[in-house]
Amino acid sequence: LCLSSVPYLVAACLTTGLMAVSERGNETGRVPCIRVLEPGWNTIRIVGVCSGLGPVLSCPWGLCIDGDGDVLVADWGKQHHRVVLYPSKGVGWPLVHENLSSPRGLALLPDGHIVVSDSMNHCIKIYRYK
Repeated sequence: LCLSSVPYLVAACLTTGLMAVSERGNETGRVPCIRVLEPGWNTIRIVGVCSGLGPVLSCPWGLCIDGDGDVLVADWGKQHHRVVLYPSKGVGWPLVHENLSSPRGLALLPDGHIVVSDSMNHCIKIYRYK
């Protein structure tokens, strides 16, 4: 699969076969986003680029996708350090936006929690997201 932007990270849901790919944008004006792919590799949605569908991403790092197709993204820039949740249907929102400094890696736990590596605070944090 070739993308027109710069793919960076990939996450997959083993139960649904959905994949999420972070694109960092590039110097020709393309913006960062998360592309959600179905098992046949077709793009079914793109999140993080339209404020009407949730927060616009600055610098997506870690990402994961759950069995419902919800995409979680660690995003940080000059104005914010946050974890954003983009549900499979509806508008996304900042799930965590306080007390984070350079969130990087994300992992899902089976009980509705998400693990966040908070790199500049030198710790791992756990939050409920479902």
